[in-house]
Amino acid sequence: MKIDAFSKISDISVYTLRYYDRLNILKPLRVNETNGYREYSSQQLLRVAEINSLKELGLTVKEMAHFFANDSNDAQQIREIADNQIKELRHLINQTEQQIKHIQTNLFLYNNGGINFMNGITIKHTRPFLAATLRTKYQKSSKTYDQFSENIWATLEDGIKNSGGILSSPCLTMYYSGLFLRQDDEYVDQEIVEPITSELKIDKASGISVREIPAEKVASIINNDGLENIGESGNELLKWVTENNYQISGAMREIYHMNPNDSKKLLTVELQLPIEQ
Repeated sequence: MKIDAFSKISDISVYTLRYYDRLNILKPLRVNETNGYREYSSQQLLRVAEINSLKELGLTVKEMAHFFANDSNDAQQIREIADNQIKELRHLINQTEQQIKHIQTNLFLYNNGGINFMNGITIKHTRPFLAATLRTKYQKSSKTYDQFSENIWATLEDGIKNSGGILSSPCLTMYYSGLFLRQDDEYVDQEIVEPITSELKIDKASGISVREIPAEKVASIINNDGLENIGESGNELLKWVTENNYQISGAMREIYHMNPNDSKKLLTVELQLPIEQ
């Protein structure tokens, strides 16, 4: 077939086909000696498929010319090229995910009214934010908190990741009773919370909910020793709220601010108690 027909079938422009001819990447089956017309065979569409595959691997036209000049078409060379491409893409994915997490963290801190790393109790106003949550109860006499919480965070995080979401920091726990509030209750009623930026379709059978955490006026206290003495900080916050004639209007929020240089290391825990007068 003539070059115009082959161009339409292969989706390669006539100009590019001539360029490929000059570089010996894709030469015509024959050239008419009378009129100089290039003629191609439908079998040469297999070479077109190879060219497209090499493009996807990131080879330049000159690299393809060198590759096709080698009759053996070095398979090891192609594997190395593909492996390098995959490594580069994974690096870009990791960089992008880190950028997303950074944006999510800054968004949460904005909605959280910032964070005061100084000691003492402050009052601030939080903004609403979207979150994936898992609310559960456990009997305090039956197990420790660590035993109870071992799997619930994994359940929530897997639900988010399996739905195409990306985990962010900080995350938090909201305590309704049993810890901090109504401490004498036999059961701890809590909700673990992972902030997200968009709606996720999560399997309802998992028990995970996607909802908006409301804006609140809160009294806030910072514990720079992680979870050390967090109970004492909670009691201090409760005492301050009572002494200043505030009413508790929601669940205690325990917010985990991670070390930005080590995402697995807890840097600061902030307790927030919604209040009203």
